Amino acid sequence: MEKVTFESVNPGDVLPPFTRSVGQETFWKYAVASFDYNPLHNEPDWVKTAAPFKIPFTVGHGMMTLSFMTSVVTTWALPSMLHIRKMVSKFTRPVEQGWEVRCSGVVSEKHYISEGKNFVTVEVKAENQDGALLGISEMEVVFPD
Repeated sequence: MEKVTFESVNPGDVLPPFTRSVGQETFWKYAVASFDYNPLHNEPDWVKTAAPFKIPFTVGHGMMTLSFMTSVVTTWALPSMLHIRKMVSKFTRPVEQGWEVRCSGVVSEKHYISEGKNFVTVEVKAENQDGALLGISEMEVVFPD
């Protein structure tokens, strides 16, 4: 992957997408990684009767969805040692078992501050395989050069 520089980035640039298929195994692994053992994500039998989202099966952690959205930016930024300074995110729909989560990002703004403080704003979204919106995020990415 090429090194990204502040000069080479422009509003409208599309970042490489990030896609993951999820199932109960994914939810269990994320529960262990995040120490979030909420039955909403981890107890299929409980969710069948409780149906907290009016669906009879477990759903993914919101932070799992955010980590997928963040992967769009970190995969693009890592070779250049860029870092995310700020994120503002919103989840719009829970992620269901068997879905494919597709995340995409586009540079929306470019901010000239000074060397080491210049940043771009990236608009990221997560959708399922049918195009239903799962979450959105606005991330500020700082360039160290």
